Amino acid sequence: MIQQGFWIGDRDWWIMLSYDISGTEDLYDAYVSLLASGCPDYKAQRACMVLSSKDKGYTWSNFDGRFSVVFISRGTSAEQVYDSCDHELKHLVEHISEYYGVDPRSEEAAYLQGEIARKMFPAIALLICPKCHNEY
Repeated sequence: MIQQGFWIGDRDWWIMLSYDISGTEDLYDAYVSLLASGCPDYKAQRACMVLSSKDKGYTWSNFDGRFSVVFISRGTSAEQVYDSCDHELKHLVEHISEYYGVDPRSEEAAYLQGEIARKMFPAIALLICPKCHNEY
């Protein structure tokens, strides 16, 4: 599992991502992280069921604490890894946009998405191309 955390300063929002979730230990860590973030137990259990399959993801946001946890399960190909990351990125931008009353179709939301994508890139590059990620 690869973990990454970063702050979106102008939005005062913390994001913690876990990529390449596989196996019981990773699922347990995801479950504990979800519970610690305020996710209800039944949703945390459902998330772990989803994440037990390849090419899946789950995003949970705590609006009161202004933070999100994002999980991406192991991918079956580089394309699927990218697709799962992009899918969860959309949910993440929707959550932050909702909190701040930003139209998710606006330029403001698009810039937010770009900022988060740039911060996610090093981990995604490692998953997609372990040999070439250092070139970025």
